[in-house]
Order: sequence, then structure tokens, then C-alpha cells
Amino acid sequence: MSWLFGNKNKNTSSSQTNLQAHRTKQIDSLKKANLNPIEVIPNTEYRITFASGGINITLVVSLPPLFPQDQPSISVHPPIYHQWVDSQSKITNCPSLSSFSMHSSLAVIVQSIIDEFKSHPPQLQSHNFGVVGRPPFPPATTSMSSFTASGGMPEYYQSPGGHFGTNQTESMQVAENSSEESLSLDKVPDVFAAFPDLKTKSLTELFELQDEEDKILEMIQKLPHVTKFAEEREKISNECIELARANLSYKPVLEQHRQWILEKKNLYQKTEEEFQRNQQRLMSKSEDFHPSVIQNNLKVALMEAEEESENIVEQFLEKKMDVEEFKHRFIQTRSLCHARRAKDEKLTHILVQQGYSN
Repeated sequence: MSWLFGNKNKNTSSSQTNLQAHRTKQIDSLKKANLNPIEVIPNTEYRITFASGGINITLVVSLPPLFPQDQPSISVHPPIYHQWVDSQSKITNCPSLSSFSMHSSLAVIVQSIIDEFKSHPPQLQSHNFGVVGRPPFPPATTSMSSFTASGGMPEYYQSPGGHFGTNQTESMQVAENSSEESLSLDKVPDVFAAFPDLKTKSLTELFELQDEEDKILEMIQKLPHVTKFAEEREKISNECIELARANLSYKPVLEQHRQWILEKKNLYQKTEEEFQRNQQRLMSKSEDFHPSVIQNNLKVALMEAEEESENIVEQFLEKKMDVEEFKHRFIQTRSLCHARRAKDEKLTHILVQQGYSN
């Protein structure tokens, strides 16, 4: 059976080889375009850092498994405002990326994005704690020594075209950890604004408060939002109770209407059965009194009357009856025979006029 499936396996492996060759070609074009990409995940994720408007911007190029058959995903760090970047920091409105195909060049697409950002510098998004534009990881030329003790911020003054040294993996991990810490700081709520009583407590009292869940729960319940939520919940609960009582008050009326409907249903069923019986009787009578049936019965009665008159004549000729009896019976039978023949002819004439067929 190998002759049935041999060509299919060969074609599948050939298509996979061609796809891998195109993928390698696209990655090589990215490396040869003097963009200095950093390979984070082999054949899957690359990062390219460049300067635009006095800030360092990093493009994260993610290649899907079926690339270049499927379109690559390109995101930007740090978060910026630009017409090509959506709220998730992904490049969405780049014409060359939107029209990506098997024959597109990944290097050309990345270069067009860099040119757009350099010609129209984007604006950094502001964080809640006042630091503007800190990227989630340092560019390729920045090492851990660039972090200063005064501000805690890396000094990005070197050229973005350098390469990572031997500490590439370590610096990337530290940069990603600092990114996660900065994002977590953005989400920290203002505790003192929510609980103003905590400002007057000492450090010892605060530590003691950690073990007293009842007091913490009481403080939370006194919050305006929690109080408002409890009031709304109580209001909705009362409305549900009132609605349930109103529904229960309708139960006797509904039962009364239900009983009335059941009675009407039983009456309808009895009336329908009687109607069916009467309809069957009507169909039977209609068949019995059909003009063709009446005509056939009349012809049979006529033949019986003629046969009876012939029998009377035979009995008279055989002298089985006297003259008076013969006259009486013969005249009566022949009169009946003539009357039935007249009725038959008249009925036939009526049926012909009204279009009935025999």
C-alpha cells in the first residue's frame, strides 16, 4: 500500500522543508539588514532596539509556527502613543505588515516601522508614580553598570547599534524582572487614601492589626464603596422579596384560569368527537342519496316490477288464478312498472341537464 501514500508523505515533507527554508531566509534578511536583532528564542522571537526622539524603543518580533505563511506579530516597548500602535502596544496599522504575504520581506517591514518612528517620534505613556517612559528592559548596549544609585534608572546614552556581551542572558533576566516590578508598582492602590486612620497608627500598631481580622473587616465594611454596595444589595434583596410576594398573590387567579382552561379543553374534545361522528354519518348519507345511486336503485325496482308482471301473466295462462284476481294484480303491477319507468326517464333527463355522468 506504500504506492497509495508515498506521494502524500513526500509532498508533506517537501512543503515543510520549503516553509522552513523561507523562514530561515526571512530571519537571515533581518540579520543582514544592519538592524542588529537580538535572538531571545531561537527562530521564534527577536528584539531590535533603536533611538527615536531621544528615547530608546525596542521592537519585539514574534514569529508564529507557520511563519512566513502566517503574519508575524510585532510589539513595542516601552508603551507609547502612535497611530500605528494599539492599546496592547502591538503594531497594527503598518501597511506593509497588514499586507504581509509569503513573498514579503521581514527586514523591509521592520525598517519601515523604524523609519516611521524616526520621522514621527512617538510619545511615551505616563505611569501613575510619575516616572515617564521607563522601558521594561534595557536595550542591547546597556549592562547592569548603567543603573545609577541616585535615581535607580538606567542611563541610555550609548549607541543602540551595539551587541550583547557574555552577560546577555543575565542582563535580559534582570531587565525583565525590573519590568515586572515596575508594572506591579503601577497597580498598587493608595492605601492611606482608602484608610485614613492608618496614618495615625504607629508601626507597632500596624503589625498588631495584621493579626486582628475582625478589625480589618470592620475597617473594610466602613469604606464608602463597600457601604454603598451593601445598601444596594439590601435594596435589591427587598425588591426581590416584594416581587416574590406579588407573584404568590397571583397564584389563586392563575389556578382559577387554569381550571377554566381545562374545562374548555374537555368541552372542545367532546365537541370534536361529536363533530367527527356527525361528519361520518353525513358522508354515509351523502353516498346513499347520490343521484347515481338513486337511479340505479330505481332501475332495479323497475326490472323487479316487470318481472313480477310477467309472472302474473304466466300464472293466468296456466290457469292458476281467475280473471278477477289476474285483472287486479296485473293492473296494479303494470301501473307500478310504468310509474317507475317514468321516474327513471325523468331522473335521467335531470341528470343529463345538470351534467351528472352514469
